[in-house]
Order: sequence, then C-alpha cells, then structure tokens
Amino acid sequence: MNLIQLLSQQPYLTREREPFGAFVFRRPANRKYLLAALVLTAVQFIVFKLLYPFPDFISDSSNYVDTNLEHLRVNIWPVGYPFFLRLVHLVSPSHLWLVAVQYLVLQAALLYLFYTALYLLDLQGWNKRIFFIFLIVNPALLYLANCVLSDALFCAVSVIIFAQYMWMFRSPKLKYLLIQGVLIGIAFTIRYTAIYYPLVALLAIPVTAYRLPLKLLGIALPWAFIIPFIYYTQQETKKITGHPEFSIFGGWQIANNALYMYGHIRVDSTQLPADLRPLDRYAKLYFKKVAPTDEQLAELPGTYFIKVQNAILKPYSFAYGPPFERSSLGLIKLWGSVSPTYNKYGWYLIRHYPFSFMRYYMWLNTKNYFNPHLEKFTNYNLGQKEMWPSPQRWFQLESPAVFKRIPTWPMLIVGYFYRLLFTGLNFYFLVSVAFLYLGRKHNKGTYASFAGVWLATVFVVINFGFSVFATPVVLRYQFIPLIVMALFCLHMNELQGEVKKKEPVAA
Repeated sequence: MNLIQLLSQQPYLTREREPFGAFVFRRPANRKYLLAALVLTAVQFIVFKLLYPFPDFISDSSNYVDTNLEHLRVNIWPVGYPFFLRLVHLVSPSHLWLVAVQYLVLQAALLYLFYTALYLLDLQGWNKRIFFIFLIVNPALLYLANCVLSDALFCAVSVIIFAQYMWMFRSPKLKYLLIQGVLIGIAFTIRYTAIYYPLVALLAIPVTAYRLPLKLLGIALPWAFIIPFIYYTQQETKKITGHPEFSIFGGWQIANNALYMYGHIRVDSTQLPADLRPLDRYAKLYFKKVAPTDEQLAELPGTYFIKVQNAILKPYSFAYGPPFERSSLGLIKLWGSVSPTYNKYGWYLIRHYPFSFMRYYMWLNTKNYFNPHLEKFTNYNLGQKEMWPSPQRWFQLESPAVFKRIPTWPMLIVGYFYRLLFTGLNFYFLVSVAFLYLGRKHNKGTYASFAGVWLATVFVVINFGFSVFATPVVLRYQFIPLIVMALFCLHMNELQGEVKKKEPVAA
C-alpha cells in the first residue's frame, strides 16, 4: 500500500465547523492567541530595534537598492524584492519603516499558518502552545526581517502558499488553486528558488478532491506567471549583455559547483568545445598553483569559486568580459558577458563526470545541509561600521554609520540554536513519517492530516534535493522547511499519541 492509497482511506472532512473567521475571532481561546501575538510582536520589535537601530546589510542589499536607484529592469537577483522596496518607499524612506513592514508581513503570514493548523489539524495542548511560541516568539525571524534582503518576504509568501495546499485538502475550492498559482508566480519574482514550487504543486494537487480539469489548471497556473517572467528577464538581459539569459548568477553558480570536483578529475582539454578551452586553462593553472584543500572549499559552503577573488571565475571575467564599471549595471554587463560560458562549462563537467560531482560537491553540500552555514548569524553588517553608499542614499541618511547596542554573541547563540534545531528536526521528521506510515492501520487522522504529511514530505525532500544540487546551503534559506517540519513533527507526535491511547493495554 502506498501513501496515496493511505490517503484515500482517511475520512475527507473531520466534521462541519464554523467558518474560519468565526473560529479565529469568536472563540475566546483563539482570540487570546491573537491578542498575545499582537502584543508579543510589538514588544519584540521595539526591544530588537533598541538593540539594533539600523538594518543589516550585505553586498546583495546594495544590489537590490541599486536596481531602483539605477532604474534597472533586471539585475543579478530577481526584481520582485526591489519592487517591494519601491512600494514601501512610497510611504516613507525610513529604514525603520521597511524593517517594520517586513516583520509585520512575516508575522501575519505565520499567524495565518498557525490558525490554519489549528483549524485543519486540530493541534491541542502543548503542541499548540509550542507551535505558537516557535512562530511568534522567534528571534531568528527578527534578524531576517532586519536584513535588507528578500528572506522575510519570501518566507511570508511561501508559508501562505503552503497553507493554501492544506486548505485544498479540506475543501476543493477554486480560490485556493488561484491563490497558490498567483503566489508561486510572485515568489518566483522574489527568489529563483521558487522554481521548484510548481513541482510541489504537481505532487500535491493530484491528492486533492478537485475534478481533473481543475487539477490540471492548478498545476499549470504557476507557469502562466513564471514563463512570461522568464521571457521578460531574458529579453531585458539581452539588451544589456547581448545574451538572452534568464539568470546571470545561475551560470556562475553552476560553474562554481562543478569546479569543486576539478582537483579530483582529469579534463582532456582537446575534447572541450573551443569556446570553453580558455576557461579550462584558467582552471588548470589555478589548481596547479593553488590547489585549494577540501577544508578550504568547505569554509565557503557552495560559493568558494564565486567569492574568492583569484579563484578562476573572477579573473576570467576580468580578462574576457568588458571593462568593469562600478555600478550594478556594470556588474550585470561583466557577469552577464561570461555567464553563458560558465553555464556551458559547468554543465559539460557535470555531464562528463557525474559521479565525481556527486562525491565532491553534492556529498559536501549534503553534509552542509544538515549543518547549514550560519552566514548572516555570525556578524552584523559584515563586521563593518558603515553601510554602503547606495543604501545610505536610498534611506536618505546623512551619515553611513551603523551600530548596534549589543555584542555579537547573542546573534551567534540564536544561529547555533536554530542550526541544531534544523538538524534535529530533519531526523525526527523522517522517523515520524516512517512510524506514521508503518502504523497506517491504526491511525485515525483525517484526510487533511495525512495529505498534509504528504505535502510536508514532498516539500522537505524537494527542498533537500534542490539545495544539495544547486545552491549554497545557509541557515537563512532553510527557515521555510524548518517551519514546515516543526508543524508536522508536532502534529505527527499528536497522532501517534492518539494511537497509543486507543491501543488496548496487555493483561
């Protein structure tokens, strides 16, 4: 019996219940949670901003801001977050206002997920309290919202998408299909990681009770937004670089990933396409003279050849790309000019040496996945006392100086705690799914419960595969699967507890 058959054996609806709005606002216990969330959100934000008066910046922050300052239609990163910055800026240029909006949007999305879980999964007792505290009293999410980065917004959109699938399992209404399709399209403009969200839809929507035409509509709808955005980005990139590329950074990333195995393979340059031979000469020369150790490669998880100045990719770009102009437009021209070559070279190496790639990059990234790099949780503003010129201009500040009123160690403690939690939840989640599946004859959960577990499993597994193959694994990228696993570990623990209560005690 497979999981789909298991799902089909569960009752589709638990019982008729009051409308969701009444459930949230009219039940005294749920109103208390809402009031507590409002008070805690306000108090946490005020205390946090007293400790960190300025936002947190990295180089990507300037890139996002430059998209607006230079009136660019494309950039190295997606333009959805710069558009969000413009909307917020229309009200006020204050950096405090931006952080407040990011935090409120994220808290509202998490609160929606919390009440969705209560309504559909019927979390009880300490499971409900723990999930509420995990979502609403979460210092790591304050740090994310304080960054001029897309993380908080992307997390908010993603958890709402996840909630829509949970609603589909209970009540197959057209509006849930439409909302998930639109939100996946929006998520894709914020971060290209959302490219795997349609695959989640492909595996989640078939287990709903929609009629086949509506299921096909729900599966296809995200692409109605993604494909035009890809085409638009390609055409705008072509105007700047001459190449109709969708993701400039993607070429750099795939070449970087492939180069992790270069020191362990022998590439016959005579078999390479002619346009890839100059880049391969750079690689051979670098590994002959420098030959980074595995420990050095592991110090910059998944980004060594992008970040290290003399590590093949940047020297090659300066030699074969156009003269560099110190602006985001200049960076697009430089990175975009060599990105097609990097993309072709990376895929050539991966196709010809797949087992070496799995051993020296994917295995390393697998270990990184279960012990993600703390990155932003190791320092504030990259350890610098000033922000870059473009954020200063965007936020209309007289001085670029930034400061915090707290040492670095609390940020490190938060990072280490959530890294350990992520590692532990991965294993606990997998074990819980296995026990739930093995005990399928005794489980009395509803259809929404088991379909939700199926959705969570699909999401976690696909996120793992995408992270291991395609991206650097850092902690701030993993808060969405962390939230999903936390919810369903609690729910599966509750289901298993029900089974134990109902099993007869041996004489």
